Parts: sequence; C-alpha cells; structure tokens
Amino acid sequence: MAETVNELILGALRKLKVKEAGESLTANEAADGLVALNDLLEEWNLQPLMQPAKTQLTQVLTASDGTYTFGTGGDNSTRPVKITKAFIRDSSNNIDYPLRIIGNEEYSMITFKTTSSTYPFNLYYRAEYPLGVVELFPVPTSGFTLYLEVQAALSTYTSGTTSVDLPPGYLKAIKDNLAVQISPEYRDPSPTTVAQANNGIAWIKRMNSQDRVVMTNTARLAVGGQVDTGSLFGVQ
Repeated sequence: MAETVNELILGALRKLKVKEAGESLTANEAADGLVALNDLLEEWNLQPLMQPAKTQLTQVLTASDGTYTFGTGGDNSTRPVKITKAFIRDSSNNIDYPLRIIGNEEYSMITFKTTSSTYPFNLYYRAEYPLGVVELFPVPTSGFTLYLEVQAALSTYTSGTTSVDLPPGYLKAIKDNLAVQISPEYRDPSPTTVAQANNGIAWIKRMNSQDRVVMTNTARLAVGGQVDTGSLFGVQ
C-alpha cells in the first residue's frame, strides 16, 4: 500500500515520540524530513542489495555507432547504477548474443576501439553523472537491439505529497531508518526502533540477494558453436 512522502516522515517522527497520533507536520518538519528522506534513499542506492529486483532496459542500436548515453536527456532516459548482464538481439535470425561486461582497465587496453564487427561482444559501462555511457566493442555494423539487466536507483522525491510505492517491507524500513537518521535533530530513538531499522534492512537485502548474478565469461561462448570471439582481439 503506497504512502505519501509526508506520511513516511510523520511515521518516523511518531517513532521518535516527537508527534502523537492525529498530529500534522509543520512546514519546517516536512521540508527537513524530505531532505533527510532523500539522503537516506541516496545512501541506499550505494548498496546494490537495497535496490529492488533488477530492471531490463532496451536500446535500439544505430549501425556503426558503439556509444550510447543513459539518463535524462540521453539516448535512453534511465541511468543504471550498475549493469549486471547484457545481450544483443538479432530479431531477423531470432538469436541473442551475450555480451561480456568489462571494466575500465580492460577497455583502456583495447588499442583500436573503432574496430567494427557484425556483433559486439564486449560492453563497458562508464557510470558518469548525469549521463552514464555504454561503449560497445567491436562497434556493431547493424542496428540490432541492446538488452541490459540493470540495477536501477531508488527514486528521490521533490514533494511531500508524492506517492511512494515500493515492494513489501520498504515503507516500514524507510520509517524506521528515517527515524534513526533524523534522531540527532530531535531525540534518541528507542532500542526497539533501532533494532527494527536494522532488521528491515537485513530482510530487504536477504530478499534481494536471491536474484544473484551468475558470472559467465560470455566472450568464451562460441558463436554458432565455432568461433571464440574473445580470442579475436586478445581478450582472455
């Protein structure tokens, strides 16, 4: 059941015994609480297991273009926190080609980054802000569709009247942890509230950890059962 931002803030203040049942937020309490709530959510965004189940993004590719931006104003409006899996779909042949996700060091060691191929087999994600950048290598020569399994950030909020709708367990965890977060400005939280805040985070992480990534060196997967694409460009 969704609640508004102000209802979450009010719930946190009730846990601190700053507000009683039936009382409303003052303008200052609402404004300060909104800042504290966004701080809490941004802190959770640094912890992959605090983010709900992964999201699948799609991006139509342009032939001979290997660079795509993700985020508001980019080629794709969603900016991933992290990309966990990726593949290219060739709809004409009804085949999916897995991509190997590489890091900055390995991408930097590629000498000829403009090398082209029908299908890319490496993906490097540079998590810049506000636009994250995906680099495909080799550069695809056809306009296939890129599929990404990503860790998307929890949204932050700009208004106290905005509805917050998250998976089960999140709203209570937000109230408990927000109470702990803002307690230095009011009064110490009870041991029960602290324990509930920690338990809420633990349960969320336990649930989200069930969707773990199976690590596979996709560059070693044979395309068509014959070609080891990883060895074509010195990828081990």
